[in-house]
Amino acid sequence: MKYFNFDPLQEEPIRTGSITKEKFKNMYLSFPWLDMLEKSNQAKHEDVKCSPSICIENKEGNSVSVFIVGESTDYEFYVSYKRPILRKKRKWFKMVDYLDKDFCSLIPEQTL
Repeated sequence: MKYFNFDPLQEEPIRTGSITKEKFKNMYLSFPWLDMLEKSNQAKHEDVKCSPSICIENKEGNSVSVFIVGESTDYEFYVSYKRPILRKKRKWFKMVDYLDKDFCSLIPEQTL
């Protein structure tokens, strides 16, 4: 699995290569969430590229990302996961199935 994190003031992710699930858990717990959030909140609005976050992605391109948002005294985490799912769309007069390869779900209001 690939691991990377996002510094709020950099446009490109910081890639660290392959990682195991156990190492990802340790990286998640040791990530400087509040320091990065404070860095983001103190920067000029136009300099902030994204929320502080980390992500793990498997070889099929499915991924789980965790973001922190808010203030250093009142914050929450968002969890996002991307994976393919079968969806329906209208084509002419009927509904047809199609594979959405980049379907993304977002779960807000999470705690550490």
